[in-house]
Amino acid sequence: MKLSCDKLFSIIRCGMGLETPDFRLTEEEIQELKEFGKKQSVLSILYYGLKSMHLPSEQIHAIEKACSEDLYRFILHDVYLEQVGTALNLSGIPYIFLKGAVIRNLYPKPEMRTSCDIDILVKEENLAEAINAIEEKTDLKMVKKSYHDVIMVDNGQRMHLELHFNIKENNENLDTFLSRAWEYANPPETGSRYAFTPEFQIFHVVAHMCHHFLNGGVGIRPFIDLWLLRNKTEYSEDTVMDMCRQCKILKFYEECCNLSDVWMENAKRTDITSLMEEFCLSGGVFGTMKFKNAGRQRHERGWKYLLRRIFPPVYQVKEFYRDESGKEHIAAYYYLKRLFIWFSKERREDLKKQTSDILSTDKQYMDKADDLFKQLEL
Repeated sequence: MKLSCDKLFSIIRCGMGLETPDFRLTEEEIQELKEFGKKQSVLSILYYGLKSMHLPSEQIHAIEKACSEDLYRFILHDVYLEQVGTALNLSGIPYIFLKGAVIRNLYPKPEMRTSCDIDILVKEENLAEAINAIEEKTDLKMVKKSYHDVIMVDNGQRMHLELHFNIKENNENLDTFLSRAWEYANPPETGSRYAFTPEFQIFHVVAHMCHHFLNGGVGIRPFIDLWLLRNKTEYSEDTVMDMCRQCKILKFYEECCNLSDVWMENAKRTDITSLMEEFCLSGGVFGTMKFKNAGRQRHERGWKYLLRRIFPPVYQVKEFYRDESGKEHIAAYYYLKRLFIWFSKERREDLKKQTSDILSTDKQYMDKADDLFKQLEL
């Protein structure tokens, strides 16, 4: 982007109430901020930052108008969070709010933490009962089930609920702790809403960041979430580091903390935080397809990678294609099930495009991304 990083993050820090910039912006820079804010889902933070800078109202009118859409979605989320929470409480079903539904309370204004959907965790044995309770008490209906959640939408498809029955990422290292989420949940005094321990809350954010980083990338918002959790809650840093160490993402966690300090505290950049910054700012909330292809090929490239995709690690295949009954099979069963779905008529065009994208990935870009993965020990 043409707008300097120093100006961008000064405005973000201003929106978060951390500083007051004294520079002015051109119309071109304002327009760029609007587009960047929408792409990265930080438009509300930028708006409050610009408002605090006392810029002429006509200069930020377009951003204010765009923010009204985010505010509407936030209010809608709030209504559905209340409805779903009530439905689960009345049924006595244990549940945990995830991601933005929890972290938004740490922002200066909750509406600064926008979300495209609602994420809630229930125990797998309570899943069917939870779906029935939500469908009975709200207008949300189940439309699809994946390997770790059930998708529910309202009649007008304005609201998107991901009802998780686990928070695993189909990554054997990360799932070491993610599969034990309920062991790190504190019971409520009343109702049935549990809450993660502060340490596990931070670990979950970092593990989810790592998952996205390896599968396309991440934008600014998770780093702000991480900074808020580390600065606005009481927790044991040693415990978080031990969790990350056991899941082999300690270096990733440390550098994510460093980059969040660069952006939120104007800390000095290093070679590795500068490289991370370059990739994080080049895409949207979930990075870019280009970075996703680079991440996929961090061990083998081109045709070697495509061949390896046919037979990925057994853990990933068994996890993703497991039977709903939970019955265990030999590895060949899961590979055959996967290949049958892979080469179905619905997937052929998608596979052709993936193959073309992978084989045409820029080598220089790949080398740069590979260097970052190695430095992050991923």
